[in-house]
Amino acid sequence: MLPDAIEVESQDLTPAPFPLIAASELTIKPVRINWLVQGIIERDSLNLFFGEPGAGKSLFALDWAFCMTAGIDWHGYRAQQTDVVIVAGEGFAGLARRLKALEVKYSRKTSERLFISQRPAQLLDEKNAQWVADSIKALCPNPGLVIIDTLHRNMEGDENSSQDIAKFINNLDNYLKPLGAAVLVVHHIGHGDKQRSRGSSSIRAAMDGEFSATKGEGGIVLSCHKAKDFEAFKPLQFSLKPTDLDWLDDDDEPMTSVYLEHVGEAKTINKKPKLKARESVILSSLSDAIAAHGIEPTVEIKAKFAGFNLMSGQLRKVVHVDHWRSAVYPRLDAETPETRKKAFQNARKKLFELGKVADFDGYWWPIYG
Repeated sequence: MLPDAIEVESQDLTPAPFPLIAASELTIKPVRINWLVQGIIERDSLNLFFGEPGAGKSLFALDWAFCMTAGIDWHGYRAQQTDVVIVAGEGFAGLARRLKALEVKYSRKTSERLFISQRPAQLLDEKNAQWVADSIKALCPNPGLVIIDTLHRNMEGDENSSQDIAKFINNLDNYLKPLGAAVLVVHHIGHGDKQRSRGSSSIRAAMDGEFSATKGEGGIVLSCHKAKDFEAFKPLQFSLKPTDLDWLDDDDEPMTSVYLEHVGEAKTINKKPKLKARESVILSSLSDAIAAHGIEPTVEIKAKFAGFNLMSGQLRKVVHVDHWRSAVYPRLDAETPETRKKAFQNARKKLFELGKVADFDGYWWPIYG
């Protein structure tokens, strides 16, 4: 005997109407931007921060996060107090030292509203993106910012593929932005081009805001390349400030780190004219002098100028002006010692003004980039 039929409650399967709104409702009252950092990052936005190695792109992101979670201004820019999550792709040792340096900078402890992942995420995969979103909701139901540092470490795909980037962006839109947070993706600089990020151009196209950190002789410049719904801020100049931490290493020596120190608006750099033949000779002579007599830059030079990191496996060196002069004079065709001296002085001045060379306390070095 068949069992009695089970009565099933009928369900209305008619889809809900596609949401539409009268345009006139949008102009009834002003729509104000919900700033996380005034004039820089707004809530519910998708942002990209790219930069060359050593330019401080992760330092900027961490500095913003520190100020947001503490509810303190960032160099005069008002910050909204909110929870921040960093999906980190690097080790905790470096992050710990950077946070300790920020505690020195702002004279306060790191807020408990800042959360850092213990492993990178595979955000090209929907299940992983959902897992990250669920973990964030469980820990802090109302995050203001999620930082992905870096794109490369959190996406097991091809950053040059527009299809892979589309999946990555869709997962950010579908799983992280619904949390009510802005998303900031930290990325690397393009190969041979400091003005764009590495990989597919579709990365930039998807962003509401785009920022970069570039190294120059005056330090580090923070620029805004794209601001979808607001006016981009003028480039800002920063220097890396070394600081001792109240931690000791295995040899009982003080541990150190750095933080970003704001030094004002960045100076506008005009297009640089081409060098004359004699100026090119004198510039190349500087490299010759460094090869023969170069020394490691002093601690003071490293503290005042950016760019003295490892390049091609060798530490950048400086050379005294006397050695540079000795390398130049045999290559000049001037007839008298006085004209050679004047030619060297004039070329040195112009090379400095063009940003080709830098000096400190009698020592000189070329500027790359």
